[in-house]
Amino acid sequence: MLTTRDKFIELAGKIVSNHCIYIWGAQGQRVNKLTPSDIRSMETSIDNATAVLDLINAYNRLGYVDNKCKAFDCSGLVCYLLTKIGREPAGFDMTADALANRYKSRSQAVPGCLLHRKGHIAIYIGDNHLIEAKGRKWGVVVSPFVANEWDKSYPDPFME
Repeated sequence: MLTTRDKFIELAGKIVSNHCIYIWGAQGQRVNKLTPSDIRSMETSIDNATAVLDLINAYNRLGYVDNKCKAFDCSGLVCYLLTKIGREPAGFDMTADALANRYKSRSQAVPGCLLHRKGHIAIYIGDNHLIEAKGRKWGVVVSPFVANEWDKSYPDPFME
């Protein structure tokens, strides 16, 4: 049987495979329900909205924008996942920096730990890799874990 930690990591992987995108302030909205006007109102600038719309158009051409394709920013991704697995209540929403301070930390990253640097948060999945809502041109992706790019403590939402 999967632990809550395992479910968290598994669901994060599904979000990557569903070609989810990055939109400022997003926390799991279905991309195919968002209009260009919605995206422009959520984004912090016209250039950022244009980058998001360009990625959506490319994903549309590839057939990736379906009911599983959702939008997240970095903290929105983590909050969405923690809510989906029942670790946090419905409506849970925090910034990256607040999430980093919410949970007890470890000195070594284990799968399911959060990785933080000022203004950004990601999920360590093991084997020196992480899942992050990387940005408007990339979406939600698996990236290599480079320890010196992150804080030296690793918040663990599953550590009591």
